[in-house]
Amino acid sequence: MRPAFIDSPTSIRLRGKPIPGAEDRQQRIPGFDQAVYSRSHVLCIGAGGLISHSAPTLVRKGSGAITLLDNDFVEASNLNRQRFYARDVGHNKAIALAHSLQPECIAATHISGYALRLEEAIARGADLSCDVAICGVDNNPTRVAASRYFRSGAIPVVFTAVSADADHGYVFIQDVKGPCIECLFPDIVNDDRFPCPGTPAISDVLQLMGALCVYSVDTLLTKRRRMWNYRAIGLSDGAFDGCSYIPRRNGCSHLQHSRS
Repeated sequence: MRPAFIDSPTSIRLRGKPIPGAEDRQQRIPGFDQAVYSRSHVLCIGAGGLISHSAPTLVRKGSGAITLLDNDFVEASNLNRQRFYARDVGHNKAIALAHSLQPECIAATHISGYALRLEEAIARGADLSCDVAICGVDNNPTRVAASRYFRSGAIPVVFTAVSADADHGYVFIQDVKGPCIECLFPDIVNDDRFPCPGTPAISDVLQLMGALCVYSVDTLLTKRRRMWNYRAIGLSDGAFDGCSYIPRRNGCSHLQHSRS
């Protein structure tokens, strides 16, 4: 039996307000399909810097539903780059971001926020069904959990991260079939480190990754063109810039895992 999150103080459900005509210009983009987008459900793993620069654009495009998972709390040091305000300090990130997204909506988007880590949600048997997941966390154990869980459910995942010096970042698309996150980073399953508090963080590189994440979602849901599954961009120079298709790695044991 799935847990009833609806009445819990650690969850929230909101609804956007439709604005007729707001989607007019984007419907003119080749390959974009508003009807498909309006039926789509995107699940965001994390509600910090990376998701703060993806989720607002998703609801401004009229996504049908968006779910946020994060057990962290807003701190004053988050306000320089995350979609939070002074009133949100001390509150759960998923709940606070859900509130911030509601006025950004152009459609009757269903917004859900849960004060849970992905691993906790999986352990509780939560309903994590969606059309696309975005993994915007800062640790590899959760990336691995997301890769395995959603691959077994035939759900694509968009992974994104930025470097420790906030100079460059990447987006990797794990589709329903084909290469997974371990094919890109073979040692990821052996890395259980979590980042140290106080690492550099700034908004500009997060905005770049957020834009690529949303574009990736578009290509997975609609017919917008994409010729890559891995994209990297740097700020200071072009040394990290790249666009390629990562192949499936022979012997990748990660692909054999399924939901428990």
